[in-house]
Amino acid sequence: MSLKEIEGKIYKREGETPQDKKATGNSPSLTEKNESPFAPTFFKTEEAKKNGVWIKEDEEKKAKKKKVVKIAAISASVLVLLSGLVWGALYIRKSSFSEDKVTISISGPEEIQSGDMVTLEINYKNENRASLKDAVIDISYSENFKPLDNLNLESGGPNSSRHNVGTIEGKSDGKFELRGKFFGTKGLLTYINVKLQYSSSNFSSQFEAEAKHGMTISSSPLEIEVIGPQSVSSGGAVTFLVKYRNAGQQVFRDLKMKADLPADFTVTTSEPLPASGGNIWYVGDLEGQGSGELKISGVLAGQPQETKQFKFALGEIGSDDFIAYNETSKSIKVIGVAVALTQTINDKKDALLVNTGDNLNFKIKFRNVSDTALKDLILTEEISSPALDYGSYRDSSGSQGALDSNKGIISWKAPGLEKLRALNPGEEGELSFSVKIKDKVPVSSAKDKNFSFTAICRIESPDIPTPEGENKIVSGNGIAVKLNSKIIVREEGYYNDAEISNTGPLPPKVGEETTFAIHLKAENISNDITDAKIVVTLAPNVSWKDNFLPKDANIDYNDRTDEVVWNIGSLPAGVGTITDPKETIFQIGLNPSANFVGQYPKLLKSTVFSAKDSFTGQNLEAKLGEKDTNLTEDLSVGSSGMVTQ
Repeated sequence: MSLKEIEGKIYKREGETPQDKKATGNSPSLTEKNESPFAPTFFKTEEAKKNGVWIKEDEEKKAKKKKVVKIAAISASVLVLLSGLVWGALYIRKSSFSEDKVTISISGPEEIQSGDMVTLEINYKNENRASLKDAVIDISYSENFKPLDNLNLESGGPNSSRHNVGTIEGKSDGKFELRGKFFGTKGLLTYINVKLQYSSSNFSSQFEAEAKHGMTISSSPLEIEVIGPQSVSSGGAVTFLVKYRNAGQQVFRDLKMKADLPADFTVTTSEPLPASGGNIWYVGDLEGQGSGELKISGVLAGQPQETKQFKFALGEIGSDDFIAYNETSKSIKVIGVAVALTQTINDKKDALLVNTGDNLNFKIKFRNVSDTALKDLILTEEISSPALDYGSYRDSSGSQGALDSNKGIISWKAPGLEKLRALNPGEEGELSFSVKIKDKVPVSSAKDKNFSFTAICRIESPDIPTPEGENKIVSGNGIAVKLNSKIIVREEGYYNDAEISNTGPLPPKVGEETTFAIHLKAENISNDITDAKIVVTLAPNVSWKDNFLPKDANIDYNDRTDEVVWNIGSLPAGVGTITDPKETIFQIGLNPSANFVGQYPKLLKSTVFSAKDSFTGQNLEAKLGEKDTNLTEDLSVGSSGMVTQ
């Protein structure tokens, strides 16, 4: 058998022709190389099974790969879709709100008059589609603005208010009015500031919108006029008369006058007295067309040709500073002197505190310090006060001064005082006089208190060299005189008393107790006083019964010193003159010993009334001596106060 026949049989068994073999190529496969033509059929079957498993696994891998790719594609699509939705939502949300589309504004006059009612309109607008929530409008202003009749506002503090808006719908607006009065000086620029605070319905953040409106005060109905000298010599006395007036119709409440004074100016006295700080005076309510005045006296020092500025403002005291409704200024030039002029009162050049009944001794000296003779001089002394007894005036130097008691001015000239006819350079002169303080100053109302005056001496001559247009009057040193208040204590004793019932024998008997009611009365004449108290020392054989009226009186008893202390505290001026005296009643007991038989035994050893004067700062005191059982004020006792056996 030939080789071709053998090959044909082999391929025939395998179901393959030689042509098929050729078609697959001449290179045998790996299977063909390892396969033996004589291998058993069992091995061929196992091999086929393995080949099937491999094919199946490969197909499963391919299927899983396709599934993963498909899932990834779906996820990517979903992610893109979600991103689009989020971006779209954000875009829509953002486009529905813009901070620039929320505005607030104020409209109102640009010029106003101090004290006039002003109405301002506050507008707010939301041009967004989204609504605004928790919206509030804060309004701030200076202290010179007083809100009035704003029922839609609540206070946010001394200089602020708040308007609660709540929700502002989209594409909507609103407005409200702010009413009030501005106070200030002419030309003052003042502002109202508003701030809208809110959050958007689609944002949690807080947003703000602000605006402000400025107004200029064009005029004020309050007028101030200051009358005073244009010039004064250094160390000379100066008196200002400050007049104020309300030219409008409305009332200005609780006004004060503030004076900004040079450091070289010393206030000696003023009418009325300053309320606080020495440079603020209380004016009170000033009705429409109402007016008043303030008088300030003092001494001004400085260098020749130096100008001193004085400023006076009418207004109110704010939380931080004084708020001026109107103000004016006055300037005074310090000039060199041709005449040195000085005075003393009771040998003092400075402020003097006096009591009722005191005698005031004045001495005035003058000397020509220029190089020019001065002729026809006139010397005057101003001492104007209702507390002075002009009837007591005495010219102790024989200078023949003329007193004008209506004006409170004394004048001297030649020939009464010959030195005033001609005063050569370096020449000097002197005069003296006296006047008393009244024993009882006139007090008929609550305004009659704090009596004071400034004694001012002046000298003038047509020959005094001064710049053209300026006066030829030289002022001397001013001396402020203040009157201390007079305090009075009165005491009375009663057996038959309308308020406290007493017991025991009358006349008093040895070894038996008889009680008495003691009445203490405190009076204060012309100034307010503080720290007032009355100390009563009981006599021997007298006991404290701890029974007093009124029951709320501040009374203490010290059994170690036998002192009864009535702590009064403060007492206004006029107690005992324009009002009833301050009074207390307390009960004491007398148990006389045998050595008092036929005598009026002492009930009280001493009584001392002390206080501090609020006007002068002086400590005041009034004393009473012993008081015994000879109670003349109790007509039912009379001579029956004498002790019997």
